[in-house]
Amino acid sequence: MTCKTNSTLPVDVEAGVRYSWCSCGFSQTMPLCDHAHRQFSEKKSVKFIAENTETLHLCGCSETATPPYCDNHNQCKNA
Repeated sequence: MTCKTNSTLPVDVEAGVRYSWCSCGFSQTMPLCDHAHRQFSEKKSVKFIAENTETLHLCGCSETATPPYCDNHNQCKNA
């Protein structure tokens, strides 16, 4: 179980598959959405389709201006 953190978080993705990035910070499966926003927040998840099969390092603090990727807003550390 992973919670909001000031680090990027690795996610293995498959090309062509749609993913939902957590923008509220309440997900227990950070950085991916588990729909916790429905109970705790007005924010919505950010959907994206993986272009390649690879490991992405997604923002773990949910404060980025470039979701789902880190913009170093909170001096996030790369995992």
